[in-house]
Amino acid sequence: MKANKKSLFFVTALALFTSSIFAQKKPVANFLTAASGEEKKIYLEWEMPAKAQPQILFVQVFRTSKPCMSYHEIEGLNPIARLEPGQNRYEDTLSTPGDYFYAVLAETEKGLYKIVIPGVNATAKGVRPRIQEKNQGDVAEDATAKAESAKQSEQEKIRKAPLPNPGTLLGFNQGRVIMSESSKKAAKELGSKKKSKTVEFKSPYFFEEDMFSPDGGDEYTLFECLRSGLAPKKYADSVTVLQDFLSVHRNKETTERAQFYLGQSHYFCKDYEKAIRCFLTVQDAFPELSKQWIDSSLDLLEINQ
Repeated sequence: MKANKKSLFFVTALALFTSSIFAQKKPVANFLTAASGEEKKIYLEWEMPAKAQPQILFVQVFRTSKPCMSYHEIEGLNPIARLEPGQNRYEDTLSTPGDYFYAVLAETEKGLYKIVIPGVNATAKGVRPRIQEKNQGDVAEDATAKAESAKQSEQEKIRKAPLPNPGTLLGFNQGRVIMSESSKKAAKELGSKKKSKTVEFKSPYFFEEDMFSPDGGDEYTLFECLRSGLAPKKYADSVTVLQDFLSVHRNKETTERAQFYLGQSHYFCKDYEKAIRCFLTVQDAFPELSKQWIDSSLDLLEINQ
C-alpha cells in the first residue's frame, strides 16, 4: 500500500513538472545585480522570463538614493532607461558620489507590472560609483554654480506661482454651489466601481516524507519544528523555529524542504516578499510547487500594493 502511494506521488510529480515546462511566468526580473566599474560607471545585469503573461513590451530601469523596498518608493519617478525586453544589461553613468539603488520593472501590454522585491528585481545593497576627488578650486566653482542655479529656480517658481482667486479676495465665493445628496451618492458609486482582483489563498503543503515521525536525525528535528509551528497554524512561531533549524548545517534534502516550509510560513504571515525569496532558493528542487507559491505570492503582493 505504501509503495502504491509513493508510485502515485512520483507520477503526479512528473505530470506537474511536465506541465510546468509549458506554463507562463510572471513578468518579474530576477537576479538583478549592480556593480561599480570604470570611473562614474555602474553596470546592471538581470534576467527576464522568456515567456511571460502578460507579455513584456519594454523593460524600465529605476534609480534611487535609498533602498527601494516597495513600488510606492519609486512611484512618480521617471525611469532612467526604457529598454527592449530582450536586453538584460544597462550601463549607468553618474557624476555625484553616494550610494545608489536600482529596480527593474516590466512594462507589459497591460501596463507597468508594479511589483518590487528587494534581492530579486531590486538591489538590496547600495552601489557607489568611482568618482575622483575634486580640488578646492573645483569645489568652490561647483558651490557657486549651485547657488546660482538655486536662485534661478526660486525666481522661476515666483513667476509660475498662480494669482489668488479674485472671487476669494472680494468675498464673492460665499454663495458657492452646494452639491445635492443625489449627486453625492452618484459620485460615491462612481468611485466604488474600481474592479478588485481576487486571489485564492493557498493551504499549507507538506511533503510526504514529513507526514510521519522519523526515527531521528535532521528529519526528526524538522518534523518537530512542523508539529510546533506550521501544522497548528502558528505561523509566526513557525518562522522562528525554522530559521533556528536552518541556522545549523543540515543535509541537502532536509534543508530544501525546510526552506520551502519557511517560505510558506512567511506567506501565511503575509510577508510575501520574504516568501518569494525562500521559494526562489528552492525552485530548482521543487520547480512546479515553487512556481505555484511564487505566483500566488506575487498576486497577493500586487493586490496589497
